[in-house]
Amino acid sequence: MSIIDKFLGPFVKTFRQPVESFIRLETSDDDVSFAASDGSLMTIVRVDGARQIIGDAEYKKILADSVVKFGARFDRPGHAMQIYFMRNPDRITEEIRMLLRPNREAARNIDLEIDDIFDERGKNLASYLSHEEIYFALWTRPVILTKSDLAREKEHARKRKWVTAPDAQYPFAAVEALRTRHKSLIAAIVPALKEMGIQAEEMEVHDAMRAIRVNLYQSSADSSWKACLPGDTIPARALEHKGDVSQMLWPSLPQQLAQHSALLINDHMVEMGRYIWGGVDMVLGPQDPLPFPYFLNRLAATRTPFRMSIFIEGGGIQGMAMQAFLSAVLAVTNAENKQIKESLEALQIMARSEPVVKLRMSFCTWGPKNDLELVEGRLSELMQAVESWGYCQVSQLAGDPLACVMSSALGLSCSSTAPPGVAPLYEVMKMVPWQRASSPFTGGSILFRTEDGRVWPYQTGTNVTTTWFDLVLAQPGGGKSVLMNTLNLGTCLTAGISKLPFVAVIDIGPSSAGLISLMKDALPPHRRHEAASYNLQMTPQYAINPYDTKLGMRYPQVTERSFLIELMTLLCTPAGQTDPYDGIPQLAGMVVDEMFRWRDDNIANAEPRPYLPRVNHEVDAALRQNNITLQPDAYWWDAVDVLFDKGLFHEAMLAQRYAVPMLGDAVAAARRPQIQNLLDKTSIGTSAESVIHAFERMITSSVREFPILAQVTRFSLSDVRVCSLDLADVCPQGDVTSDRQTAIMYMLARHALVTPWWINEEALQQMAPKYRPFHERRLQDFAETPKRLCYDEFHRTSGSKSVRSQLVRDVREGRKRGIQIMLSSQMLQDFDDNMVDLATGIWILGAAISDNAVDAIQKRFGLTETARWVVRHRLTGPKASGAPLLLVLGTTDGRCEQFLINTMGPIEIWAFSTSVEDVLIRNKLYARLGAAQARRLLAANFPGGSARTEIRRRVVELSEKGADSDKATVTGVIEKIIEEMVGSTKVSLAMLQSQDPKKQEEVVEKVVNPDEKPAEDPNAITRL
Repeated sequence: MSIIDKFLGPFVKTFRQPVESFIRLETSDDDVSFAASDGSLMTIVRVDGARQIIGDAEYKKILADSVVKFGARFDRPGHAMQIYFMRNPDRITEEIRMLLRPNREAARNIDLEIDDIFDERGKNLASYLSHEEIYFALWTRPVILTKSDLAREKEHARKRKWVTAPDAQYPFAAVEALRTRHKSLIAAIVPALKEMGIQAEEMEVHDAMRAIRVNLYQSSADSSWKACLPGDTIPARALEHKGDVSQMLWPSLPQQLAQHSALLINDHMVEMGRYIWGGVDMVLGPQDPLPFPYFLNRLAATRTPFRMSIFIEGGGIQGMAMQAFLSAVLAVTNAENKQIKESLEALQIMARSEPVVKLRMSFCTWGPKNDLELVEGRLSELMQAVESWGYCQVSQLAGDPLACVMSSALGLSCSSTAPPGVAPLYEVMKMVPWQRASSPFTGGSILFRTEDGRVWPYQTGTNVTTTWFDLVLAQPGGGKSVLMNTLNLGTCLTAGISKLPFVAVIDIGPSSAGLISLMKDALPPHRRHEAASYNLQMTPQYAINPYDTKLGMRYPQVTERSFLIELMTLLCTPAGQTDPYDGIPQLAGMVVDEMFRWRDDNIANAEPRPYLPRVNHEVDAALRQNNITLQPDAYWWDAVDVLFDKGLFHEAMLAQRYAVPMLGDAVAAARRPQIQNLLDKTSIGTSAESVIHAFERMITSSVREFPILAQVTRFSLSDVRVCSLDLADVCPQGDVTSDRQTAIMYMLARHALVTPWWINEEALQQMAPKYRPFHERRLQDFAETPKRLCYDEFHRTSGSKSVRSQLVRDVREGRKRGIQIMLSSQMLQDFDDNMVDLATGIWILGAAISDNAVDAIQKRFGLTETARWVVRHRLTGPKASGAPLLLVLGTTDGRCEQFLINTMGPIEIWAFSTSVEDVLIRNKLYARLGAAQARRLLAANFPGGSARTEIRRRVVELSEKGADSDKATVTGVIEKIIEEMVGSTKVSLAMLQSQDPKKQEEVVEKVVNPDEKPAEDPNAITRL
């Protein structure tokens, strides 16, 4: 430091010319606290927001609780709390980009080309959202100490020796006697916020420094900057002056925080960094304090960026002692002094029953430094919003505009240019931003939004919840399928994955076909078989033998055995009955065991299936090409073993399909002597028919009625990772027989989709040693990869006890294997009580119009009155801005209840669309242009996400004009629209191929001759 710096430095800081002079932080004191230059301690608490919807009742409770929990800390001078709120629409693009970055990386890891989805998602959401941050800066000041304690601390500080380093941090700046009191303040405020339902956490000092710096200049948060604090490596620097060792220590905090200097623009504006800043102070408190949303909504409508600081200090009455004395002396001089005296006396009386604090409030806005007029307009808008917020009075004439701007900065000092006011803590708490919704997820592949413009990330399958069981409730057309597709796509984009997750959807109709189409077209050609959608038919080509076991296993796992018992019990339950005959479940268990024992080739008194050539050509070819000769009396199990030994795993699996039992074997198994002796005399109710005879009769009937259950497996999903099974053609409706068939098909679909997921270490011990390495690799794949099972239209299983028992068993055991389960239906009654009790996520997208239906939902899910009002009045179905929903989430930190909106752009809507017309036009464009290019072109020309209206309009118009029959059809119109988009909209297509605006202009000039006017096409669709 030069002689001039030594001489002028104190004067410069006194008159606060540079930005550094406003920063009173000296150093860090521990992991969460800073020490200021006067010995004060400060901790920053990040406040994410409320875990539930804040209505009138919740708001009043928070106010009452905050006064009780905070009041004791502010009844005398010494503690202070800065409540900081910032909202900046310009930073939301950066925030969304940072939130989507892990999901982009996940998509790249699994070779999923959906950059157009990410790009549009960021652009679309940015138009609805703003970046927000909330912090509480907790201060403990030396004034809290007694005079003797303070004198003792000063004496200790005087005796403490330290090197000469004026431009470095002084690590002993804190007043030691304050540490206990400051820790007590933190221990009181942070748990109190959590008890009030506010998600909050004290920040580590490096993170806090980063937050202070970013919010000071509104700079990018996406940087690698890290503060240098005691305990960190000291950067190497050369000594500048003899006797000054500042360069050998940690740089001062003001130097680290102050990135830019300030330049005075006028009497209320300064230029600092990239922006021009303008600040205002509240000089007269509100006459009628109003909740924070009244203030925020006005600024949100104009997308005005701003920050505000509410400074609360303890001992409000003690600070007014001089004013009280003077007003009492001068009360007789005029009426105004008498009113002041009466007001102070009223506050003194109030202070006896509730805390009265000192209040200062400062506000600030900013804008590009090349647009002073914009910043002036924003400042004017800010002033009007504040003044209308309970009839306050503000001023932008603070004397020093930089000091006014810095008064609203986060955590720099415990001072402000705003004049102090005195108010009851209860009234002050009314103005705190309690109503901001918080997400328990720090990030996520699904981005919802709140109604007032806050991003709400969500991620499936995390440790935020104890289990992963979701229920979706909505009326038809309420957005259930879109939500399910959104969550399933989010699962596929889980951060950190290296393989495509396993997602299984049991559907009625093509609701999930759009997601499968998106995944299939986004994968490389050689991996497109990993995503598939099938419409299950009651034909032999879709045969699925439920008795198939894992490769090499002669017996099913425990979970597979339980499933088979449930399935056989269901098959033997008469249509229209919810419960089977007495003895059927026990008989089913014995039959299952006997069927597998009977087909085991390793035990005596068994009848394993003999190998037959020319049954499966792939197996025969594999044996022939590898010179494998089986013994004449060989079994299919022998073929399995020898093919496995040769490393022909696929062919071994094919051979095993003929070795395992089939449904028809159950009849023979039931006639085995050991079973006959136990149950032969057990009859059905009062009838003469025995349980075994009834079992044989119904199994025989099932073999005839359900051929896909009774034959060797031909429909395999072993290589598919994302799969949807449409059961519409095998699940009829109308009578009890149809309901029974629907339940059986749901069970079969579940078996085909997810049985491989249930492999575990215990199952490996049941296998022959040579098969274990093969299954260990599969077990590792399943263990490391997210797995998700979804049931759409779950009300179709309402009459089946077996399906629901199997589902509850899956839920209870699924967490150990990382399985997420989701059910979707239309009415509350579609979900059993035990399902609701087990659920950790309740998604309500709508309810019936009757109050009774809403009341039932409220009572069953334990909703607050505010949430009930949301269900009744706000869940109105999907709109252009998104589909509203109420989410009730059980987390490890408590219950979360939020009103959210699922917003998608036209590209994503087109990708998920399942209407016949949209699927036709989408598939044809996919074939001609590729998936990403086709989606962009469709979104540009049909931003509503559907072309159905336009297609039908043209079909009607052509029919009325008497056009040819082949042209006045949906197919003909679609072909015409495609030609218009691809052929006559070359400008649009070429522009879509380039994301650079300059290149787009060049393309337009090349494609369109500026001297020629293009011919008008009356039927042409909208161009870009």
